[in-house]
Amino acid sequence: YGVSYNSYLVVDEKVALIDTVECGFEEEFLSNIEEAIGDRHIDYLVVNHMEPDHSSLIEYVMEKYPDLMIVANAKTVPMLKGYHGTPDEKIMVMSEGEKLSLGSCSLSFYMIPMVHWPETMVTRLEEESTVFSGDAFGTFGAVHEEITDDEDTFDQYRDEMIRYYSNIVGKYGNPVQSALKKLSGLDVKRICSTHGPVWERSAADVVALYDRLSRYEVERG
Repeated sequence: YGVSYNSYLVVDEKVALIDTVECGFEEEFLSNIEEAIGDRHIDYLVVNHMEPDHSSLIEYVMEKYPDLMIVANAKTVPMLKGYHGTPDEKIMVMSEGEKLSLGSCSLSFYMIPMVHWPETMVTRLEEESTVFSGDAFGTFGAVHEEITDDEDTFDQYRDEMIRYYSNIVGKYGNPVQSALKKLSGLDVKRICSTHGPVWERSAADVVALYDRLSRYEVERG
């Protein structure tokens, strides 16, 4: 059923781009950005995850917006240098729970190593209780016209989310449990994964499914 590559913009006094997408989608990606922000500049590129389907266009975005700063955690830095030759002066290193103000809103950062790479983190938009979760809570299946879930979306994607989890995250159950415990202390009203719909109505159901799968609990059928 395909797959979606999701990237997000947080637009305030400053503009933050959360992750990029797979190479081959450069022009479509830039067109989507320009449709959202016009000729405004991107101030920050937040790198939650360095897997190439989300980091391939880092250099491309930096060429288009040469003044932006990359926001990442310490484990990401050697990967940025190895993949893209990113210089130190273009990287802002964020630590656990640290906040970055965009004006009237702020982003905070939480490390979830091995979900499913060692450098993985999530970014939280504090004022909207939104978590940009990287590959966590992702699902196979392309997203078409409506990107935000409705009352039927979770049932439609549930099997593809299980298939995604078992193929992408499966053996990292303990790190997933650690990440869920950390995120349980945060108010999460919206989940923006890099694959699949934006979860609002069914955010709690998505978290509960990941919790069950990462405990290796079974069900009949």
